[in-house]
Amino acid sequence: MRLRIKKNDTVRVISGRDKGKQGKVTQVFPTQGLVVAEGINLRVKHLRAQKGSKTGSKVQYAAPLIIAKLAVVCPQCGKTTRVRITQAPDGKKIRTCHRCTQPLNI
Repeated sequence: MRLRIKKNDTVRVISGRDKGKQGKVTQVFPTQGLVVAEGINLRVKHLRAQKGSKTGSKVQYAAPLIIAKLAVVCPQCGKTTRVRITQAPDGKKIRTCHRCTQPLNI
């Protein structure tokens, strides 16, 4: 599976409960095809009280989300886009926006 979403990309959810939300990618799991992004797919974990002084609490965290539900947001044009791989004159591969053909920052 070839992933075109990288860490620090800005992504927007295109389907599901969080449709329309936007966030920055913090973790990528390429073998499972999952991504963790800030503020998207938030879950609550209930922690049991420990012996002694600690009380129980709720911890909110961002759960992984399937890559197929995300689209990359181009930093130049601000629209969701597909990612193209183009070759620079020096032979290096560059990720570019499909709409405005500007390079995406990594």
